Amino acid sequence: METGRCPVDCWADFGDLLSGRVVHSGTEVLLTTGTSDLLVFSGQEKRVKASPLTTFGTILQFDSPVTSLALSDDKSLLYALSQNTGLYCTALSQESSSPSSSAQKCDDSVSTVSRDSIVIEDGKILSFILVEGILATVSLHESFWSIDLYDISDCSTGATVYHRHGGIKLPQNTAGTRTGSVPVLASVYPRKDSSAKGRSCQGCYLLEPLLFRLLFGVDASLVHTPIILCGLPDGRLFFFPLRGEQKPRIRMLHSLEQPVTFIGTSVTGEQGPQCLVVIGQMGRILLIKANPASSDGKPAECDFIEQTVRGPVVCACVDGERLFYSTSTNLLALPLSKTAASALSSSSSLSSLTEAAGERQSIRQERPAVLSQSAVCLSVSRVIALAEPSITQTGCVQLLALSLSGRLLHVTVPQESNRDSMSRITTTKVGQTVKDLLAGIGNVWERATSVKLQLQLKNNILKRLNQVIHICRQFMTYQKNSQEGKDCKPPISCHGVTKWSTLLQKDTLVLTCTLENLSACALDQGWTLCIEVQSLCSLTAECISKTYSFSLKKLDCGQKTAVSLPLENRDEVLLPVKIQCFLVCSLQAFLIPEECRNDLDSDVPVFKFLENRSSISLALNTLTVDWLDCLRIGEPALHGEIPKQNSVWEATRIFLSSRWHHLEEQPIPKVNHYVVTIQVSLDLLKVKLGFHDSSSAALCSSVLNWLLFGTFEAEGQKLVERAVVCAYGLDRQLVRLLTKEVILSDVKSEGSLSVMEVQVESSSMAAVCGLHHAVLRRVQALLKDVSVKCAIPGQLKGQHLCETVRRAESLYKDLQNSRSSAAFGGVGKTRTSELLFHLYLQLRENPLVIL
Repeated sequence: METGRCPVDCWADFGDLLSGRVVHSGTEVLLTTGTSDLLVFSGQEKRVKASPLTTFGTILQFDSPVTSLALSDDKSLLYALSQNTGLYCTALSQESSSPSSSAQKCDDSVSTVSRDSIVIEDGKILSFILVEGILATVSLHESFWSIDLYDISDCSTGATVYHRHGGIKLPQNTAGTRTGSVPVLASVYPRKDSSAKGRSCQGCYLLEPLLFRLLFGVDASLVHTPIILCGLPDGRLFFFPLRGEQKPRIRMLHSLEQPVTFIGTSVTGEQGPQCLVVIGQMGRILLIKANPASSDGKPAECDFIEQTVRGPVVCACVDGERLFYSTSTNLLALPLSKTAASALSSSSSLSSLTEAAGERQSIRQERPAVLSQSAVCLSVSRVIALAEPSITQTGCVQLLALSLSGRLLHVTVPQESNRDSMSRITTTKVGQTVKDLLAGIGNVWERATSVKLQLQLKNNILKRLNQVIHICRQFMTYQKNSQEGKDCKPPISCHGVTKWSTLLQKDTLVLTCTLENLSACALDQGWTLCIEVQSLCSLTAECISKTYSFSLKKLDCGQKTAVSLPLENRDEVLLPVKIQCFLVCSLQAFLIPEECRNDLDSDVPVFKFLENRSSISLALNTLTVDWLDCLRIGEPALHGEIPKQNSVWEATRIFLSSRWHHLEEQPIPKVNHYVVTIQVSLDLLKVKLGFHDSSSAALCSSVLNWLLFGTFEAEGQKLVERAVVCAYGLDRQLVRLLTKEVILSDVKSEGSLSVMEVQVESSSMAAVCGLHHAVLRRVQALLKDVSVKCAIPGQLKGQHLCETVRRAESLYKDLQNSRSSAAFGGVGKTRTSELLFHLYLQLRENPLVIL
């Protein structure tokens, strides 16, 4: 591929763009930058300014982004296609402007185009073309393409609504269609004057009569009707006559098997436009050329030549014998006359159409050749839009190009004969050459900066993803070692402690969870600590559960962070409460942060794959908060004295309400306080606490400290030094916990058994029940601990076991009788409550020994 230098003049810089269109009209340039603004640029003064072309200022504002625009034949009307809105038509000449114009002037340079200028209100229109007073539009529906025709011959102003007088429907073919591609429309006329070489208006081209007749038929050639060519995003190329048929019949001309980017004509000889050019988005070029009838009687035919250039082709235009097209990097010029001649001489045409008995036959030959080596690079990069080229008096071709960086460039391409002199720079052109070189360096620097930024963002994403995988790997190793019974620390742990806090003269139970990072990676943005609080005991049938989320900013290795949350729900605390801690990593926000999504250049964004599984959850610790964790330990006024309760029936009602039986308040006999005892083997506790040769008093205080502070690792917690402690419970009632060593002589057949008796006393039935359950839960966890191994006690006394069984059977029988009497209505509610309350007290008086 050859490389040449052309004079390039930067007329304006509008900033980075995503899309754009350029239309050249005399000394004025109309362009869109992918927004709702349409700019009017003066080519003489090289700036956006008020000009004689428009009376509305330099900027026209629409309701939505403008995707396509065109001028009428007399340059008096502007047609603009607005996304999801429809087609606008507004006057541009001095004569068409009036105070009642559809464009409302906001200031000296900005004008808002009113919705009264909408002539076709259809948000599904993708392309349009204006040909001889007829407007053709292409729109996409659910399963078909619709080509609609509107007659505008009687509409000289833009403030009216066009009516549809015909249409064609085509089935949609999703194969080969690329997202974001739009249909391409063009019109072709038969050239009447053999000396004419040119176009009548934008998107309208001339074609020699022979090729016109061979392609589109004799009827269309005789009536000189324009032919509308439509290239769809699936690669199919259709045509239909604009006039001459009562109902237009559409036919398929060819299929490029890739989205169509450009349709036009080119001069490949000395007799005017003799070649129809169609370019695909991926670089495939179709050249259709006519071969006249030979002297040996061979009829005239047309050759379909398919060639390939390096794509993708973003935009293109044709002037004379050269095709100008832009890839995502460079602007190139391809000589079509040499291309067609070399293709025909080497018999590389793909298909030929012969007309016999009204039918055409297609013959495909060999694969197309690659033409990238024949193209000439013009050293202009990142062009996304090209206007119709113009020819100067000296024969040079002038191009107006809009780059992706927002620059409006004026490119001058010398004649083919002067190409050898392009590299020879005279002293008068040294300044211009340096300017062109600096512009090229700037373009390369912009591309290099964009690539560097994308690589940096992708490296950061890979680094974060590597940290996530490493943390997950550490958790899997820790879980495997825990299942095998190995002593190891988790890479990330969460511990909790409860405390009472006074806020607005109200006591609130607060849980403080401390997250500690012991892994080798930091926890930064994207990680969230989730704490689920679930009540295990509710007075209602529904389960009460809440989840609190705390986003982490940055937690380095070895650091800790603490969060606090209340344990109350609807002004009450229902204990016990199960606390589950999770560490959640959001991949959608972690892999592609919000500030990086616009900078990543990818056809398929990564977050599209994370719709169903968008996060990773790592389970941390599971905690349980009960009555022992919520005691407010202090020295009461009368140490060791349990005050009497005013209403014993209130405690009974609370006890029965936990079983969902609601009773009316009735007076029952009162007692001073309630006492519950739990007896645990002393040998079991010695193994757990590690006190083998300690005194009885030290062992009792150690057991009490284990019950009170063994669940949480509270820093700075003041331990209990005696075997008895008084504190306030959850219901603000005074409770007392007492531990003492007791010798039982009627349990073992030989000798006595030393047990540790834990006694709970309170005038509140709710406090006694809650503390009793909390003590049993700790003992149960001790029995499940595989690391605690205790010697098997001696043979138990059979008589003691029989008495224990008989007592349990008797209490069970009394319980069944009470439930049966209550079910059949034999006993009143008050009597039933007394019996159940009495059975509950008996169950707590003589407990079984936990060995």
